[in-house]
Amino acid sequence: MPLSRLRLRLGLGFSLAFAFGLAMLAAVALGYLWRESHRRLDERLDALANDVSINLAIELAGLPVRNGIEVSGEVSGEWPRNGGSFVICDEHMRVLAHNDDSARVTEILKSWTPGNRVHFDANLASGESYRASGMRYQPAQVSASGKSSSAVFEIVAFSSTAGISQDTELLLAAVAIATPIILLLSLTGGYLMAGRALRPVTELTNAVATIAPSDLSHRLEVLEPKDELGLLAAEFNDLLVRLNSAQTQNRKFVREAAHQIRTPLTLVLGEAALELATPDSPPEQMRGSLKRIGLAAERMRRRVDELFLLAEAQNGEPVLLTEDVELDQAVYRAVDLMRPRAVALGRAVAVGSAEPVSVKGNSALLNEALLEMLENAIRHGDASRTVMVSVASQRGKAALEVVSGGRAFALPARAENDGPDGLGLPIVRWVAEVHKGELLLANHTGWNSLVMMLPHDT
Repeated sequence: MPLSRLRLRLGLGFSLAFAFGLAMLAAVALGYLWRESHRRLDERLDALANDVSINLAIELAGLPVRNGIEVSGEVSGEWPRNGGSFVICDEHMRVLAHNDDSARVTEILKSWTPGNRVHFDANLASGESYRASGMRYQPAQVSASGKSSSAVFEIVAFSSTAGISQDTELLLAAVAIATPIILLLSLTGGYLMAGRALRPVTELTNAVATIAPSDLSHRLEVLEPKDELGLLAAEFNDLLVRLNSAQTQNRKFVREAAHQIRTPLTLVLGEAALELATPDSPPEQMRGSLKRIGLAAERMRRRVDELFLLAEAQNGEPVLLTEDVELDQAVYRAVDLMRPRAVALGRAVAVGSAEPVSVKGNSALLNEALLEMLENAIRHGDASRTVMVSVASQRGKAALEVVSGGRAFALPARAENDGPDGLGLPIVRWVAEVHKGELLLANHTGWNSLVMMLPHDT
């Protein structure tokens, strides 16, 4: 199985986060080790300086007439070799006694300012580092004559910090050695953990792969409560619903297109075949065939226009209603366009009343709707009655009316979806609703009145 880049990214992110946490932990540990080691060393040096002062007091109490050099020498001479290093000075920083190397003592004293107890660091020329604790001791002394006097001792206890540095360097080395190993192990562990965490995604992918394009009724399982994968599955199911609806509409559109074009196309092919079969047909017969072919072609053109309009409606294309449409002019243009069609079918069409009414909308859609209303009236109306087209203002609305004779009919049932379901009057109703209007039908004793009511400018 090839390496997954997603799992590698997740594993790398996990290892980097772990490495950052490890670095923070190491920094805190090193800081704590350094501070705690220095604190303990300072306590030990303070105790050493205090013990030296106690021994000075004991020596002074036993022989109070002795001078500071003798007392300090006694203390340093009797001090155990492993009891720590120190130096005793007088108040003028003259060395009275010490138990360590003289050169080292001299360098350490250069880094010290006498006074109360203080901690300081001394870096020697040899590269060694020392930590020191200084204190002033001033015991009361009584001379042989009975007069009291005082002596001042400056005590400095010191110790090398090499052990602290070695421990710190050892911890740094351990961290440096362990970090690549830990990163490698965390990367491997993160990669494996990412694979386990992404297993539901793999299962979801396999489930999606089983869905055939011809069967969009399948749905993914959505676990409750929903997490990120549950939300993804739910969104995918909603997508399948929309795709299934679009697929159903497309199939319906294709069937509708085939049904609407088949009849006039059959007529065209039949008439053409008939004329080709009779090459010596008289001109009157040929003109009649061409007339019928022209009517069929015109019908196909109208059907194609309606199919394109239907496709736009079903796809939910946004409709811009920004044009000022003069309905009276639209009525005159529509009657002029449909008059040859009416004559060819043996019908008559005329303009009734045409008040100057303007609406805000889409000129192309309104013209198509008006032409479809006329086509419906001319094709299905009574041949003995003239189709009348009128436009007027009624109660704050524009009434675009087509009146024709013939038997009563009803508007098709309202479609479940938002767009028109079919051709003809459903498209007219959709255009009316897009313009925030409505399509009304009335029947009066052999007359059918189809009215599109639209809000118009006042």
